[in-house]
Amino acid sequence: MQSVQPVPKEHHAIPVDAAVPATKNQLLDKYALPKVALTVIAISSLVGTWLTMSTHGMGEWLPVLTRWLHLVSFGLLAGGYMWKGLFIQPAHRPAQSAYVAAFVTAQFARFRRLAWVVLGVYFITGLLDLVRFSSLGVGWPIWLGAALMASIVMVTMHELYLRRPDNPFAERPEARLLLGLLLIDALFQATFDVTLSQGGAWWPLLVRWLHLAAFGLWIGGATWNIFITVPAARQTIAIPVVVAAGRQLERFRVAVRIILPTLIVTGFIQAYRYVGFSLDALLYSPIGHLILIKIGLVLVLIGVFLTCPLWRACSPISGMCKLDELYDAGPRLVAPKVDAH
Repeated sequence: MQSVQPVPKEHHAIPVDAAVPATKNQLLDKYALPKVALTVIAISSLVGTWLTMSTHGMGEWLPVLTRWLHLVSFGLLAGGYMWKGLFIQPAHRPAQSAYVAAFVTAQFARFRRLAWVVLGVYFITGLLDLVRFSSLGVGWPIWLGAALMASIVMVTMHELYLRRPDNPFAERPEARLLLGLLLIDALFQATFDVTLSQGGAWWPLLVRWLHLAAFGLWIGGATWNIFITVPAARQTIAIPVVVAAGRQLERFRVAVRIILPTLIVTGFIQAYRYVGFSLDALLYSPIGHLILIKIGLVLVLIGVFLTCPLWRACSPISGMCKLDELYDAGPRLVAPKVDAH
């Protein structure tokens, strides 16, 4: 059990009892639309995996499910380490430090529990994928892909065992290393797909890599936002935590403004390579039907983002933007106790 020390007496903030009851509901109950978006992108990725596997001649449900689970687990790790390595920052003010450290410790503890399960799925489904790709004649990239996957598993296990409750921000460099390794892994996954469906040409390879990387960062980041940040904020709720959560969310929003267009544009480019501009191919072929389903899901996703109340340039709290201005004279807060495990 890791206890975060109380804020020194010379630092003051708004009392918890005066600020938290209203902010707790407003901060944490506005996530219905992001959950819808997460569900849509998951279903869309399953359809996309089915489409890609059909071009491999492996459109049966078991290899499709295995491949999809591997890509989703890759995404949960990649997006998770993007958030951990890039979006989490120390408090801007000394008065906030204890609260933000408690919040971040709670986030990391939740991510560890999720990541152990995800890592197991990533490893098992990755092995099955490597065997299948090898049998289909992908060639020498299989060995490099296997070595990279083993490296990712070992480094991730080390990162998950590593706990620095006295300074959780010291865990970020290894998270950035893992993010880089996972993005390289996306390149190998793209190589396998393009080699089997399009002969390994560099332009389709680049498009496929960007598509897989954007998908992974989006689904992993969205999962962290909904299922790690929000529960951790509930656990350590205080005004400095609201500030930190709002800043993390805004960093993710900036990333999504690049990730989502990349995902959509590369998706349409890949669809063009399958059916071109042929309306008959789009309307009357099995691949065309899958593409139409994906287009419909993308339109739903765009609609969610156009209406989502979280697309605000300030905090997640309705009607409050400059949260730092809330720091004024008042009774000091006692920082919460957080289990680092």
